[in-house]
Amino acid sequence: MKRILLVLLVALALGGVVGALMVRDPGYVLLAYDQMAMETSLWVGLLLLAGGYLLIWLVVRLAVQLAHGRGNLRGWANRRRARAAAERAQQGQLLLAEGRWDQARKLLEGAAPQLSEPLLGYLGAARAAHEQGDLGGRDRLLQAARAAAPQAVLAIGLTQAELQQSAGQWPSCRATLEQLQQQAPRHPQVLRLLAVCLRQLHDWQALLTLLPELEKRHVFAQDALLELQLQAWHGRLAAGEDAAELWRQVPKALKRQPPLVAAFARALHQANHSGEAENLLRTAIGQSWSEPLLHLYGTLMSDDPGKQRVTAEGWLKQHPNDPDLLLALGRISLMNRLWDRAREYLEASLRQKHAAETQAELGRLCLALGDSERGGELLSQALTDLPPLPLPARGERSPALAASATHSGRGA
Repeated sequence: MKRILLVLLVALALGGVVGALMVRDPGYVLLAYDQMAMETSLWVGLLLLAGGYLLIWLVVRLAVQLAHGRGNLRGWANRRRARAAAERAQQGQLLLAEGRWDQARKLLEGAAPQLSEPLLGYLGAARAAHEQGDLGGRDRLLQAARAAAPQAVLAIGLTQAELQQSAGQWPSCRATLEQLQQQAPRHPQVLRLLAVCLRQLHDWQALLTLLPELEKRHVFAQDALLELQLQAWHGRLAAGEDAAELWRQVPKALKRQPPLVAAFARALHQANHSGEAENLLRTAIGQSWSEPLLHLYGTLMSDDPGKQRVTAEGWLKQHPNDPDLLLALGRISLMNRLWDRAREYLEASLRQKHAAETQAELGRLCLALGDSERGGELLSQALTDLPPLPLPARGERSPALAASATHSGRGA
C-alpha cells in the first residue's frame, strides 16, 4: 500500500513538472517529406511517438502470441496422438497375452510408428504375425523394428531366433544366432539358443566345440550340460564314426558314465571288435560298479568267453550275493557251454532277487536240459525277451561233467 502511494506521489510530481514545462514552452516539431509537412508542438509529437511505439509493440506481441499458440496447438495434438497410440499399444499387448493374434497385431502395428519407443510395438506385432503363420509379415515387422531401434539389435535378433525355433526354421535360426554370437560372444541366451539349434540340426561336432563356453558361462545346470555332452558323443557314434578312435577323443571325466560306456561297447561289438568291447566294459566295471554295465557284460559274447568267466568270478569274491552278477555269470557260463554251472548261478540269482528276466533265462535252460516241469513253471511266470545264447541239446551234458562220467566208467 505504501509502495502504491509512493508511486502515485511520484507520478503527480512528474505530471506537475511536465505540465509546468508545457505551459512555459510548448516547443515546436516540423515533419516534412516531399511536398507534405506536419507541424505540432513538442509535447504532442512526443505523445504521438510514444503511442506509435506502443502500437508497434502490441502488434509484434500479438504476432508472437499467435505463432506460439499454433505451436502449442500442434504440440497438444501430437501429445494427444501419442497418448492414444500408447493406449492402443497397451491394449494390443493385453490381447497378445490373451492369444488374440489378429486384433493384437492390428493395434500394435498401427500404434508402433506413433510411439516414442516403437520397438516393443513392432516386436509384439511380429510375434502376433508369427502365431498367425504369417512368417513373411513377421520378418517384415522385425525389419521395421531394426529400422526404428538400431541400437536394440541383440533384443531383436534373440526374438527372431526364438520365433524361428518355434517355427522349426533351424538353418535360418542358426544363421541368426551365429551372427549374434559375433556381436555378443558371451551372451548366455545366445549360447543357450545356439546349443538347442545345433542339437536339433545334429551338428554334434559343433555342439562339442561350443560346450566349453557353455560350461564357462554357466548357461546350463550341470545335469543338463552333462546330458548335452552325452547326447553329442552318442550322436557322433550313431553317425558311423569309428568307435575305437572316437573313444580316445572322449574326455576322461565322461569315460566313467555308464550310458556312454555301454553305447561304445555295443558299437565295438557290432563292429566285430568284441575284445575291445569286453576290455572296455571290464575296465569300467572295475572302476565303478554298475548294474547296467554288468548286465551288458553278461550278454556280450566276446572272442574269449573263458576270460569273461574268470573275470566275473573274480568280481564274485567282492560281491558274493549280487543277483545281477550271478545272472551275468549264469549267462557267461552258457557262453562257455557249462550248462549245470549256469543253472547254479541262475538259481542263486533268483534266490537273491525274484526277477522276471532271471526266471525266463532259467526257465528256458531247464527246458533245454529236459526239466520240463521246472522250465514251464518259470517261463509261465516270466514272459520277457532274452538274449540269444547257446543252449544244450536235449539230454546234452556239460563237457566237464561228461568227461568226469567217462573217467568214472573206465575206473569201474
